[in-house]
Amino acid sequence: MEQREWKNRKRKKRSRKIQRRFYQRMVLVFGVLLIFLVLANFIKADQEFSEEENRMLAQKPELTWESLVSGDYMKDFESYVSDQFFARNQWITLKLYEDISLGKKESNGVYLGKDGYLIEKPDEPAWESVENNMSAISALAERYPDISTYMCTVPNAYYILEDKLPAKAPVRDQEADLRRISELMGDRVHNISVTDILKEHAGEEIYYRTDHHWTSLGAYYAFGAVAEEMGLKNVETEYNIHTVANDFQGTLASKSGYHASEDKIQVYEAANIEPEYIVTYVEENEKSASMYKSECLEEKDKYTVFFGGNHARVDISTTQPERKNLLLFKDSYANCFVQFLLPYYQNIIMVDARYFYDNIDSLIQNYGITDILFLYNANTFVTDNSLADVLAADESDEDADTGADSAADEETGEVSDTKTGNNV
Repeated sequence: MEQREWKNRKRKKRSRKIQRRFYQRMVLVFGVLLIFLVLANFIKADQEFSEEENRMLAQKPELTWESLVSGDYMKDFESYVSDQFFARNQWITLKLYEDISLGKKESNGVYLGKDGYLIEKPDEPAWESVENNMSAISALAERYPDISTYMCTVPNAYYILEDKLPAKAPVRDQEADLRRISELMGDRVHNISVTDILKEHAGEEIYYRTDHHWTSLGAYYAFGAVAEEMGLKNVETEYNIHTVANDFQGTLASKSGYHASEDKIQVYEAANIEPEYIVTYVEENEKSASMYKSECLEEKDKYTVFFGGNHARVDISTTQPERKNLLLFKDSYANCFVQFLLPYYQNIIMVDARYFYDNIDSLIQNYGITDILFLYNANTFVTDNSLADVLAADESDEDADTGADSAADEETGEVSDTKTGNNV
């Protein structure tokens, strides 16, 4: 009996010794790993831009007494550490596999949907900004009663592709958001709804699986509704479709860490109407004979094949004979939509209010604008806080004529012989 107890005590003592050694080694491994990560983050050069996520990364904040007292410094420093952490993309992927193993259907704000679809969670609307923007849009339409003003707010994938969402995924009622935006429009703003046409084709690839944008096919279906509402004449119905990429993985793949799906990017060339045109990137002082930038197909974000991404202002001058000039206020959804507008306007002036600081009234008057279109995806529009400031009236120019009959002869340049689809 005593011998048995002695053996049990000896066995327990040996077990405790093994456990102690194990924990010591674990602490050592953790300590070495922690030191390695600290040194790696210290040595690693900061990045300004993430190609994976297609966004600017937070930079090291400046330490001031005011920022320290207000708490802004710690908040900014936390964002900086998160964005600049060593092997950040690999950690995101590791977290994804952990989430999947635990049965989760969401990773880093992205729903892991059915059939390989990654669907962005909607943002909470900033209704005060929305009301300010809508008031500014209505005021602009009132200032220029002879100009037809239209607004198209494009629903996002989580609303149109409800059947692709994980079961019981909590999402906002975007239909109610779109209805509220419509109710805020003034009498002079024509609402163009593309919800029904997109729902009708929800079974087709109208949104990318790995990116938050709609595809050229989705834009094509929406263009039919827009063209009808805007009264465009002799609308083209036949297109030559060129697939320019088959391996696109967009921002949602990078954000979630899920890389099992790939998308194709297509551009559409009107089969019977081939306008020649020149694209002018005003801020960059550059001209191009095509809206497509084929070199972007070698980059991570292949969606930037359309205009190379977003710019403060892009002017397009075409050989279209009818003197119609469009002012397009837009986000990145419009970048693939413009290819369908080319045959119907002599000039298309694209303005991204997030980067634009010039006088909008002078622009309208100098170019003899005949149509104004606001084209945004709903998720961007309900969080935008820049549009109202851009649309504000220029008080120093209150007595100026609206310029509806003025010549659009500034900064347009001559049109080359290069055709729409040949530069992809």
